[in-house]
Amino acid sequence: MLLKAVDLNSTDFDAHYLLGNLARSRGELMKALTDYRKALNINPLFDLCRRDLCVLLAQTGQTREARAVLEQGPATTTNTVDYYYFSGTLHLAEDEPDDAVTEFRKAVQLQPQNASILINLGIAQLRQRDVFSAIATYRSLLEFEPNNVLAHANIAAAFQLSGQIDLAIHSYRYALELDPDHLSAHQNLLYALTYVPNFSPTEYLIQAEKYSEKISHKANAYSQWRCPAPTQIARPLRIGFVSGDFRNHPVGMFLESVLASINPDKLTLIAYSNSATEDSASARLKKLFSEWNSISIMNDEALAKKIHSDRIDILVDLSGHTELNRLPVFSWRPAPVQVSWLGYWASTGVKEIDYILVDQLSVPEPDKIFFSEKLCYLPDTRLCFTPPVTAYTINVGLLPAQRNGYITFGSFQLLSKMNECTFLVWSQILKRIPTARLRLQSWPLAFPNAIAETSRKLIDANIDVDRVEFCEGMSRDAYLMSYSDVDIVLDTFPFPGGTTTAEALWMGVPTVTLAGNSLLARQGESMMRCVGLADWVATNEKEYVEIAVNQVSNLEKLAELRSSLRCRALASPLFDADKFARNLEQAFVEIGQTKF
Repeated sequence: MLLKAVDLNSTDFDAHYLLGNLARSRGELMKALTDYRKALNINPLFDLCRRDLCVLLAQTGQTREARAVLEQGPATTTNTVDYYYFSGTLHLAEDEPDDAVTEFRKAVQLQPQNASILINLGIAQLRQRDVFSAIATYRSLLEFEPNNVLAHANIAAAFQLSGQIDLAIHSYRYALELDPDHLSAHQNLLYALTYVPNFSPTEYLIQAEKYSEKISHKANAYSQWRCPAPTQIARPLRIGFVSGDFRNHPVGMFLESVLASINPDKLTLIAYSNSATEDSASARLKKLFSEWNSISIMNDEALAKKIHSDRIDILVDLSGHTELNRLPVFSWRPAPVQVSWLGYWASTGVKEIDYILVDQLSVPEPDKIFFSEKLCYLPDTRLCFTPPVTAYTINVGLLPAQRNGYITFGSFQLLSKMNECTFLVWSQILKRIPTARLRLQSWPLAFPNAIAETSRKLIDANIDVDRVEFCEGMSRDAYLMSYSDVDIVLDTFPFPGGTTTAEALWMGVPTVTLAGNSLLARQGESMMRCVGLADWVATNEKEYVEIAVNQVSNLEKLAELRSSLRCRALASPLFDADKFARNLEQAFVEIGQTKF
């Protein structure tokens, strides 16, 4: 009907606008932009269309045109709700959360009970890492819209980032009661479950497979592929990597040196980047791929069709249930073999993903029952870290305790990883070493409310906050330099460090870690054993305390370890990109033949 209306009257701006809405609902974003532009060209006073065009341009990364559209509209006069709302949206798209918060707050002053504005204000506050302000924003929204699904899903994310995991899980579950098909809430629930001490891997897998059911029935899976069988023709395998994290992100940091070491005669690398923004790391990573595809504006069906037409032999998911993932595309099975690796630490649950790349230490054979994927074992380690790329040379410093006269323990983790169990164990260490201090460094600690809440948790664990230094996040170079003020890192559990552990090793700082009962919980153990530091791995909380206390009893030995640890780490499998690349090539060659 709409197409017929446009055929009969090409100047029908309402019909063009409605066609744009229809295309947008189908995920056909480029067509929606075309239809919105046509409607607005016909009627420049069509403010509803201007609003939707502005938002969609921002969402697809076309912020310059979005800003121009915003400034041209009669309904966007300064000091109106629309102006501040759209301006805030553009600042969000341009990764300027401080300016976005300012604009959204102006809009809230004019319309205090506008749910859309409050939703976006909370998102901007989360981007600032001002998690407790975001919680307050969403609570104010829920006072007048108690069943707003987005508010429940977003406040759950804020609870999670603040370390209130039980509240996060409750809110995610309630959001799913209101809307069972809210996929991001379901994925975030899975993510949150991995933070729970002694969480049930069986329960987790049940929830992950429920997610798989939701995306599978929306897909029309391929059963035939255009790539010839590797056994029929001698050629490099075409490996497609799907991620929203080809940038300054842990995934990029663990990926860069490996990709640089891949033999192009063995593998042809194709990137499918789901991020609308790129940075210096993106520029370096682009050079390592034969093909680079920006896919953030493509819907699942269109992306699956493209991957299928690209003749991909093995499609690799690097995100799991983290932000900017494209797991629903894997339910279309656009490649004959599909794999999960690197960016997640548990089963995806997606039945169309065939394998997960792990190592023997992280996932012993009996644990295969907790994965929907088949286990594909890599020798030594499933991770290989790229030495940091810094603006200037950063050397390993001297042991801080030798100049300070006291031990400094440190943690550089997200607040969400610092739970009551971890604080109670740290309390025992500090009690055993009365002169020791603790340095906590995390982005949210830039805000007084985060320091106050963390202080309350420390006091509840009988830790004297006067012995604790609170530090906010900082640039990567400055962050790496801050290891010069720490003697030993204390790992969190059950969610240990990954990137931070590798970076600490590169800076000469060892980590006391607690081995758990899952792929994630064994991550610290795997990394420390990989560099030959098995004596820093505890099997229980009591042993964790003893290791921390004993390792600082001999400062000369600790200083000697510090001075040699970077070279030791760089020579280990955890940093040996050439060796890891050979192992990865072999794994892909073997599993690439399983569908033929």
